Amino acid sequence: MTRHALILISLLGFAFPVFSHHSTVGIFEQDRTIEVRGTITEISWRNPHGRIFLDVRDESGNVEKWEVETASISILRNRGVSSDVLAVGDVVTVAGRPSRRSRPFMLGNNILLPSGDEFDFGSGIAYFEAGKSGQLIGRAAPDIDTQRAIDEADGIFRVWSTIMSDPAAFPMYKGDYPLNVAGQQALAAWDPNNNELFECGNKGMPLIMISPIPVDFVHQGEDILLRMEEYDVRRLIHMSADAVAPAEHTQFGFSRGHWEGSTLVVETDHVAAGYFDHMGARQSDQIALVERFIPNSEYDRLDYELTVTDAEYFSEPFTLTRYFVWYPEMSVHDYECLERY
Repeated sequence: MTRHALILISLLGFAFPVFSHHSTVGIFEQDRTIEVRGTITEISWRNPHGRIFLDVRDESGNVEKWEVETASISILRNRGVSSDVLAVGDVVTVAGRPSRRSRPFMLGNNILLPSGDEFDFGSGIAYFEAGKSGQLIGRAAPDIDTQRAIDEADGIFRVWSTIMSDPAAFPMYKGDYPLNVAGQQALAAWDPNNNELFECGNKGMPLIMISPIPVDFVHQGEDILLRMEEYDVRRLIHMSADAVAPAEHTQFGFSRGHWEGSTLVVETDHVAAGYFDHMGARQSDQIALVERFIPNSEYDRLDYELTVTDAEYFSEPFTLTRYFVWYPEMSVHDYECLERY
């Protein structure tokens, strides 16, 4: 690789903590920031996270190879494009969270470029005092046909995005569920460094609904297709009361929907057992879900309610909430996921 486009733009001025929907707590220290200075040898923008590789030379001249994990290309792409900001051969200083495994690996938050300019991977906050008056570069308007998106929007049938800086919108899963004994035991057995959630495409229902990456609703005959950029998920919502679920349980289950005024209500069952959240809570194949997608009168906000019933791991039903927002600048792209390791 020689030169790559850096996709790094704030979405209408909101600051995004961009790594939270993939659990990094078990990999990186959360309360310490370090700085590493080195020469870029390779850049890889990909999902679910990007990578920057550095040669770091110590005072004795010895070179240590460092790896910096960055935000996903989906999050960056949907915040605009600024070309040629980073290049192989650049000498940069990276600030971020160090690996818990005492290896040359970190979660990058901010980078100081040779020019003295600084950019970040989502916080919207300058870190380096040496930066040019705290000005973050690489920010421009997304290159999207917004007028067409406005003209084609029809009720909830439009692209919905997330304000990741608002805890009411993201993340939806915060723990403190009504776990029974089996649920508590399953949670205690979770290994954050060795689980299937680090692999591409293993989020099922309802965990996939944590996604901060754009989603949209489209007509598919009489039914509704919920398209999600993350892992290229496609959820078919059957709108006929006569729809019959298959015998097998699947990753996203079988969904039936109906309208209550402008609110789309979706009931889902036949979901395969797996992880309920990104922090190790489990669910059984008897889980039953009721989702409510509730638009406001302007159709620029979509409130989301998820009611969960699963007696195998939870002592009682409970409801989680979040909301989505409509920005015509956003669109759903191909995800093109590559594994973490």
